[in-house]
Amino acid sequence: MRMIFKYPLLLSAAALVCACAVPSTGVVQLSDGLRKVVRSTNAGAFYNSEQLKAEAMQEANTSCTQEGKKFRMVDITQRPPRPLGGWPEAEVLFKCD
Repeated sequence: MRMIFKYPLLLSAAALVCACAVPSTGVVQLSDGLRKVVRSTNAGAFYNSEQLKAEAMQEANTSCTQEGKKFRMVDITQRPPRPLGGWPEAEVLFKCD
């Protein structure tokens, strides 16, 4: 217990890292075989948007690979952080062929 109070800055940093989790919608089935993955983070300007895009593409690719199919990207959209809580997002529209 004493160690926690000894390192308050370290504890605060650990809490910040946990708070910056990257939520995902998972793979969402749309129409005509089209699927979507959206990744976002509440880290604001402190999160690399290219990393967010890469994570969304990886999740989409993994989904197709698990079905024994090839990933084909249809569209990708990135949204930068916006004022008043508009968190950065990456949206991947894809098909598994």
